[in-house]
Amino acid sequence: MTFLYRYIRLTLLVAASVHSMTVFAQKQPSVDSNAVALQFVDRLLPEGNYTAAVLGIPQPNASQLAIVEKMKLAIKDNEDWFLNVMKQLPSGQPIPYHKNLGISEAEYDAFMQFSQSVKMDKIGAIALKVIRRGSSSLHFEPKDFGDYLKYLAIDLKDHTVMVDSLRLPYKGKITMDAKQTTLVAGPWTGYSWGLEEYRKDGQLIADPDKVAPAELHEVDIKSIKVVMGKLDHSDQCFLYVKSDIVNKGHVLAKQDIALLLSKE
Repeated sequence: MTFLYRYIRLTLLVAASVHSMTVFAQKQPSVDSNAVALQFVDRLLPEGNYTAAVLGIPQPNASQLAIVEKMKLAIKDNEDWFLNVMKQLPSGQPIPYHKNLGISEAEYDAFMQFSQSVKMDKIGAIALKVIRRGSSSLHFEPKDFGDYLKYLAIDLKDHTVMVDSLRLPYKGKITMDAKQTTLVAGPWTGYSWGLEEYRKDGQLIADPDKVAPAELHEVDIKSIKVVMGKLDHSDQCFLYVKSDIVNKGHVLAKQDIALLLSKE
């Protein structure tokens, strides 16, 4: 259900970029691949001071915003149709044109062009420290921004990635070439870890998309994603942390942090 509404909200452009990472993740045996991934992180992030470029999505222009607003209103009026269409779409496929979207075919083409071509670029910069505790525990200490990164911990010995004390299963290797990259900075390769868990009355929900909107306030959500990668043409590290933790409609944590780290 989260994906359905993210698709049309103004933050859909960020969601599209993150979804691209998932589409190109290469599934591999979990234990060995996870160890390889964390060895990659170990080499990529030595202890020390870093300058971190804060990445974001450029604001849509006035005509793009107008199209999005039309779609939001139309989808609200045709919600059952929209949810049914989205449930039947293959993973990674955009919703096809339909008059129920409330826009013309030309406006739909323009929407698809800007939503699929947008990339994350630098919108600011912060100072950040990478700290080793003991011989194998890696932690982050940001300054002035992204305090949630303090909840990210990487144990290189036990091969675990944790956020908010929740262990994240290894998801796969990601290769984003010049055509696929989500970054203005260029192509990159990395790995992802993630947890997505929906529960109602303590019971795991196998298919969250089947939850009716009226029942969302009864659902507990733990949705966390961590991506770490290296730019192909430099030693910069791409770090992405997204977290949605909800307890029966009450948001406990909602973070969306994308950084490009350069060691000083």
